[in-house]
Amino acid sequence: MQKKEYSGAWLWLALATFVMPIGVAVSAFRTLPKPLTYPEVKPDVSGVDQQLWNHLLQTYVADGLIDYDGLRRTHLFKTYLAQLAAAQPEKLPDDAHRLAFLCNAYNAFVINGVLIHKIDGSVLDYKSRDDTGFFDLSEHILAGKTISLNFLEHKVIREDDKPRDEKTYNEPRIHVALVCAAKSCPTIRPEAYVGSRLDSQLEDQAKAFANKEDYVRYDADEQKLYLSRILKWYGVDFGGETGVLDFLAERVEATDCLQGIAAARAGEVEIVYNKYDWSLNTQGTAAASKANTGFGSGSIPNE
Repeated sequence: MQKKEYSGAWLWLALATFVMPIGVAVSAFRTLPKPLTYPEVKPDVSGVDQQLWNHLLQTYVADGLIDYDGLRRTHLFKTYLAQLAAAQPEKLPDDAHRLAFLCNAYNAFVINGVLIHKIDGSVLDYKSRDDTGFFDLSEHILAGKTISLNFLEHKVIREDDKPRDEKTYNEPRIHVALVCAAKSCPTIRPEAYVGSRLDSQLEDQAKAFANKEDYVRYDADEQKLYLSRILKWYGVDFGGETGVLDFLAERVEATDCLQGIAAARAGEVEIVYNKYDWSLNTQGTAAASKANTGFGSGSIPNE
């Protein structure tokens, strides 16, 4: 009778061969990024969920640049736009909440305009069939009305046809909050503006703006104070050139820059307004810059 050989080793080898790939797969699965969790949509009394916009900004904005492709793909951005279209901002408790609402709407509409018209170079490159520019297109629905970006900024937020003491908001810091899709714009804040914190949010934006050399810089050798062109275009909202310098002096931290501002006040140094880089503020690759033409809202009120 032939003696059977012990096959236990082969059995364990076969079992290990079967089990090991499963273990590797489980380990790999555990290291995968967790699926993106979407916020529960909870509109406020105006019918708009600003936490939804907050989620979108935190997800698709980094270092002041926007992931336009990501926003194009997510249904949540379309949900937010639909809320703005049907909004009832008059139900918000005060002007701070309404101004926060309007700042968020403006920035969302700019982004949507970039997506609608598939802009990848500069918003100034776009012209409609009737030669209407990007900022004058009446294509954004806010609270049941179809408006342009220019109308929203100049007639609703700035109320540029009213004296300063008759304006609803009279808030020059909106110019560091509204972002017109260009690299020379103030960097877009990666969170929604909210009425209860609007003052501190705008002040934080203003200080960041005043302390970034792209917007405010003093060259002692040249005896020149270089400023963002935004401060020229909208100088009237700050109270003129003197108001602009006061605004900066209260927020600039660098000693040499403060000295330059003081010298500019005294008329001892030249104020130079920077060229404006209109290339798209995208996280992707944008086309060549289109500099020093127009401004953030499509027309130049003070030049």
